[in-house]
Amino acid sequence: LIAEKIASAPLEDKPQTASHEKRSRRLIDEPDAAKEEEKFLFQTKTASAPSCSTPLSPSDVKFTLVTQFSSDRLWMFPYHCSRIPNDVPISMVVYTDKSVDDVYNEIEQSGMCHANFRNHTTVQTLSTQNYDKGEYPVNKLRNMALSAVQTSHVMYIDIDFWESFNLFSTLSSPSVTYELANDAQLAIVVPAFQLMRQCREYRECPEKNIPVIPSTQEELFDLVQEKQVFMFDPTNAGGHGSTLYKEWAMEQYVGDLLELPCIKSNRYEPYLAFRYCEELPPFQEQFNGYGKNKMTWVMQLRQTGYKFAQLGGAFVIHYPHLDSSSRLEWNKAPKQVRGHTPKKVHDVDWKKYKRGINDAIFIQFREWLRSDVKDTSRVLLCDDAQDDDAKLWVDRD
Repeated sequence: LIAEKIASAPLEDKPQTASHEKRSRRLIDEPDAAKEEEKFLFQTKTASAPSCSTPLSPSDVKFTLVTQFSSDRLWMFPYHCSRIPNDVPISMVVYTDKSVDDVYNEIEQSGMCHANFRNHTTVQTLSTQNYDKGEYPVNKLRNMALSAVQTSHVMYIDIDFWESFNLFSTLSSPSVTYELANDAQLAIVVPAFQLMRQCREYRECPEKNIPVIPSTQEELFDLVQEKQVFMFDPTNAGGHGSTLYKEWAMEQYVGDLLELPCIKSNRYEPYLAFRYCEELPPFQEQFNGYGKNKMTWVMQLRQTGYKFAQLGGAFVIHYPHLDSSSRLEWNKAPKQVRGHTPKKVHDVDWKKYKRGINDAIFIQFREWLRSDVKDTSRVLLCDDAQDDDAKLWVDRD
């Protein structure tokens, strides 16, 4: 029953199926002036990281929690302190004009982090003065945070996803560290859930949300039964739909690894634990703000030979905040496409819209991935994979 309720959250309309070679449709016909677009240089490796070929034993496998966020979400960080062991290193980057000391002091004032947290936490800041108003250089922040990692492996999460209490102890279990030590291209999927906002009015209500956020699998299942927790994100089935939620709920034990047989969508963007080493693809910094920034990284992981296995017994849970300014910017759309399924629309300057801009960058990335990056995939798209290209505003196929 729990498994059925996890998977029965309202999802978007049933996706179309497509073969690998199915050509996508064009939603927006770009004007001639848009054809002279900027060409981007995408990256294949994390050059500053250690070699992936260095042998590891299971005892060498250690994790750093890596995250990034804007200053308005700094208040969330102390809640992560309360959910992870005191000796887990943390690398964070804050998009703010505050100093690093200001960030440390604000965290200390919360009283929720252990006394020596500075010794385990690396804080970097990136000034907003370097970017236009409304920009959020999310992938730049992610790469900066990764650059400070000193452990063999990383657990990456965005700050609005909170860990189950047992996440790091489960990742550090012998069965998991053995597999990670023996495969530098194993990515551990941590199933992601979302909590319904606990106030009826449209406002931030941490006083109601925070006491309800589950920290154990038992608490999570109780909230699933109450229809307060669902798989993340019901409005974007491709984003986490390849995660095997029913199997996680009904079949997997704590620390059990279950390999994903195939990927249902190129929009798959789970939260992952992975080895930090040179052959790891970086986050492509051409993507900023909301949209395409993490799914493109996972696409590149898959093409370069990574396999994906989901972790039993642990999870991350999304804090139900209001839409960010980046999401609101992404939501803006020309009136011709609002509320419609993808179809041809004429006389729209897609460069005026964030979604159109990121779609155009994505098309360049996709073509670069196809032409310049050797396909050594160990996990293929499912035979009934979604036709993700049907959702693009701009297409040059």
